[in-house]
Amino acid sequence: MIRFIIIFISFSIFAFGTQTAVQKFDKNNNKVFELLADNVKGEGNIVIASGNAVLLNTDIYILADKISYDTKNKIATIDGDIKIYKGGGVFARAEHIVLNMNEKYEIIQPFYLQDGVSGLWISSDNAGSRDKKYSFKKVTVSGCSIENPIWHIDATSGSYNSDKSALSLWNPKIYIGDVPILYFPYVHLSTSTKRTTGLLYPEFAASNTEGFVFMQPFYLALQDFWDMTLTPQVRTSRGYGANFEARFINKAQDKLTLTTRFFHNNMNYYEKYSLRNKNIYGFEILNTSRNPLQKYFGLKSPLDNGLYVDFLFMNDLDYARFENINTIITDGTHMSRGNYYVQTENNYYGINFKYFINLNKINNDGTFQSLPNLQYHKYLDSLFFNNLLYSIDYQFKNTTRDIGYGYVQNSMNVPIGIQFSLFKKYISLGIWNNIYVSNAILTKEQNTYIPDLHKKSTQEYGNILSAGYTIYLNSDLAKDYDKVFHTIQFQMAFRAPYFSMSNGLFDSQMYKKTTQAKNLYAKNSLEQYLISGKSYSDIWDPNSLTGDAISAKTMDLGLTQYFYGLEGKELFYWKITQTLNFDDSISIARIPMENKVGFSPLKGLDVYASIFYSFYYNALDEIALNANYKYKYMIANLSYYIKRDFRDDGINKIVESSANYLKGGFSNDFGYFGLSASAGYDIKNNVLLDWDIGIFKNIRCFGIGLKFVNQRRPILTNNPGNPLEVLKNTYIKLELNFVPLTNTGLTYRITK
Repeated sequence: MIRFIIIFISFSIFAFGTQTAVQKFDKNNNKVFELLADNVKGEGNIVIASGNAVLLNTDIYILADKISYDTKNKIATIDGDIKIYKGGGVFARAEHIVLNMNEKYEIIQPFYLQDGVSGLWISSDNAGSRDKKYSFKKVTVSGCSIENPIWHIDATSGSYNSDKSALSLWNPKIYIGDVPILYFPYVHLSTSTKRTTGLLYPEFAASNTEGFVFMQPFYLALQDFWDMTLTPQVRTSRGYGANFEARFINKAQDKLTLTTRFFHNNMNYYEKYSLRNKNIYGFEILNTSRNPLQKYFGLKSPLDNGLYVDFLFMNDLDYARFENINTIITDGTHMSRGNYYVQTENNYYGINFKYFINLNKINNDGTFQSLPNLQYHKYLDSLFFNNLLYSIDYQFKNTTRDIGYGYVQNSMNVPIGIQFSLFKKYISLGIWNNIYVSNAILTKEQNTYIPDLHKKSTQEYGNILSAGYTIYLNSDLAKDYDKVFHTIQFQMAFRAPYFSMSNGLFDSQMYKKTTQAKNLYAKNSLEQYLISGKSYSDIWDPNSLTGDAISAKTMDLGLTQYFYGLEGKELFYWKITQTLNFDDSISIARIPMENKVGFSPLKGLDVYASIFYSFYYNALDEIALNANYKYKYMIANLSYYIKRDFRDDGINKIVESSANYLKGGFSNDFGYFGLSASAGYDIKNNVLLDWDIGIFKNIRCFGIGLKFVNQRRPILTNNPGNPLEVLKNTYIKLELNFVPLTNTGLTYRITK
């Protein structure tokens, strides 16, 4: 809009008697320079333009009271109320500019420049410019109003590249009002989203256990297809280390990310907390590639194929925590996975692996690793006629570990069934026959307890063949009630076996005996099962491969309802499911009934819950309640979770709480100030868990906040009886937001 006004003004001035003083054209006869004004006169080599003087130079428009141009030396001297327009807005303002047209060099007094995108402005007594790069002395920078900025930066000198929106300052001091709060010898700032090599904003904190913490990222982006970040860090009372991350993307849009970290704990810190690892390290690989056969091997077919790898190895929980200063770690387990697949319209072929890390243990020698696995899947298709359907799923699994048994398993599942509608499609009926076959071979079974069934079948091999039928009955109905749309679905699936044959590791008696052995013989401190005077590292568990449910007679019941309002807004839903096991000798309803409910009674309020109820114990098994509310600047949430343990002691049914938590959070900007708070409470153990409370204030170009935080931080120790010790992590953080440059903060940690 501003550019249009400028062009319109220029045209109007010309139309009402404006004189053209000087014009220049490039080799293609395009106009690149023009000087216009109400009054033009010449004095030798000097052309003087006054009264609404306009200088147009490629993409820059300069408006001033007076412009003098030396045609011999090609120097323009500009005076008065100078406004420089670029990119549709006021780019810079000044009172005096000397512009060398040969070298594109300018001397500007006084100097004022504003970035049109971010609003950041730069002011100096004088500045020089060459090829859109400005240099200045005694400069002031801010993103607030120029009359009375809430925050500003004073520096002895600096430079600004208008093409890259990059600002460099020497000896900058950051002020809030007239109070200096931070000093740096040098900073390089960017208001552009374009990738640029340089130092990123640092992180720093103070801790009574780790000392002064400082992390300084350096970003390197020399080419469009890759970049990397190197972040050295120092914790003066703990040690030193570095984080490294590299990101690549090729012409085929395949992405690869490599990450590694290393941290060295000094001896005093290592011994004080009995840490498990003196040196903490790890690495991560994340790679995605779609259709690599076509991209890299020249396949001409449109065959769908893809590669995905997400792998992480770390020797300590702190590997993840060192990503930044206040990273919260709530889970010490991680699953790495990789998958390569090829699929057609009817068939799927895949190879995958899964690698598990559990840092809650001293080591992962006994953790199952699944690598590699093979899978073939035949998608649902018709057989002989349209309503007769079938599919095939074959899997090969190689599961191994350093201590304890591993196994190699082949399994195949073949469902064949007929599906048709009844009563004008109000009800759908399906009758299916399912054939399941599997065999397994144990590896490293020498120190594993396998019950002796006194049969001829071997204890290292197992085979199972089963066949069963399933009857599906479902209904899907919908009705529109003016402003409310209602849907309801009912589902029933009845399963029963009619043939089963197994031997060896999958013998029908093996399931019962291995379960009894695990219940009777608990592991001692040496992680060994003591059975009949002999030690075993593990007990064979056939349920982990097949489960005995394949031979059980069961029924699954489900009912789902949705209510939608105007514009498809979800108002209410309710899902209820119940599984009945008719072969359970204790009760057919020992599996709890699951209810999921969600509704939005008010605008901005969402309430949802999961409730599990056991008819056998006549008690609630698990409850998870959540409520979220958002209105203008206010955000509030509340959640409650309870889990109970059910068991029989032979005489009575025992129901007791194993988990009972309450957690809530609140944040609102009241105008004069803002408040935020959150807390978690363990009701069962009467322990206040993580909590924080903060106060903040946001004023357009500036924000400030003070937060008090208490966390429970797990660390790995060398104590076998307590490998995962929880420490209190309490800190105070001052947060500062300098719009549009950055937000930063100072953390003081008080860890007990």
